[in-house]
Amino acid sequence: MATTTAHPPASLASRLGAPLAQARGRYAGSGLQQFLGWWGGELAALLPASWRALFAQARARVLYVPTAEGLELRVEEGDREIGIGTFAREAQTDDERDRREELRARIDAHLGERRVERPRWLLLPAGQVLRRKITLPSAASERLRAVVGFELDRQTPFRADQVSYDCRVLAVDAVNKTAQVELVVLPKDRLEAALAQLGPLAEGLSGVDACDADGAPLRCNLLPAERRRPPDHRRLWLHLGLAAIAVVALGFALGRILDNRREEVVRLHAQVEQRHAQARKVTALVGQLKDAAEGANFLAAHRAAQPPMLAVLADVSSRLPDTTFLERFSQQDNQIFLTGLSTDAASLVGKLQDSPVLKSPALAGSVQPDAASKRDRFTLNATLVAAASPAPPAAAASASGGSHAASR
Repeated sequence: MATTTAHPPASLASRLGAPLAQARGRYAGSGLQQFLGWWGGELAALLPASWRALFAQARARVLYVPTAEGLELRVEEGDREIGIGTFAREAQTDDERDRREELRARIDAHLGERRVERPRWLLLPAGQVLRRKITLPSAASERLRAVVGFELDRQTPFRADQVSYDCRVLAVDAVNKTAQVELVVLPKDRLEAALAQLGPLAEGLSGVDACDADGAPLRCNLLPAERRRPPDHRRLWLHLGLAAIAVVALGFALGRILDNRREEVVRLHAQVEQRHAQARKVTALVGQLKDAAEGANFLAAHRAAQPPMLAVLADVSSRLPDTTFLERFSQQDNQIFLTGLSTDAASLVGKLQDSPVLKSPALAGSVQPDAASKRDRFTLNATLVAAASPAPPAAAASASGGSHAASR
């Protein structure tokens, strides 16, 4: 029976390694990288010095620099290097494990707080590596390391299995679609010798870099991938978790803001409806007030168009003789009706002809004799004259006499 060997599943880093390498190749030396580098520098210049130092410490790395005296320890933070100390190569004990622990303890004591979460790198002098500048099509940036590997035989006197190499994009010509690449080559025998001089500290290395002619690091990694210290992804997962929490919190905050806006809209709609109801009530009250004002104006105009009733009564009383008694004095619209007893009822029409407040006086019906009072009963009507002038004081006095006579 055939047996099958189960292969362990590929890690996330191995599965994403090739796409990430292609993305880094496209990004390196591109216009976007140059723009972001310039922009980041301008933004960093606006930050306080303490903040810039904090960000520089977050990207810092510990450098092991071999010297004639032994091993020099530096901490690289941004564009500056801080010297920590120099350690002799001699072993403190014959036991390798004790030597390793003692050396690490000495280095940690010198680093202090800087040793936390700092990658360790071996920095070789410029004479240990071979550098070549080559021009490649810009399309080769997607698989730059593989393409450069085929160029090793032509560009260097070594084969690919004899060296450890790395490359970096210096510039990209978008017009000619070419990229200028620098190839950095380190023979493996020199690499092994440098790691042997490093001793037990070589186990925790994250990479091997080299200096240029001015002593600045080239920012390349000549240590084979299988010998590098695996990156600690705990902080990455922590950052991803915090980013997820921030996204969820942002979504919750936006949803809360949206709910608040909806509640505010509902409340404003209710207020608007309440204001509309109040406005309708006010409109109804305004209409009622307008109708009342129009009615009052009509009555006032109607009254203004007719003489005052006291003036009419005073004028009528002054013109009627003392032998005439009124039993009824009434008004209907602009008509005046007089009912009473008189010894000479036929002459009353003539006496009222010259009245300034009455016009067209006439007897209504026939004059009937009253045997009890020995007078004639009459009914007389007349039309009120508009805008009649008020009665003079003399007429008022006569009216009081006439009223006295009428009461008799």
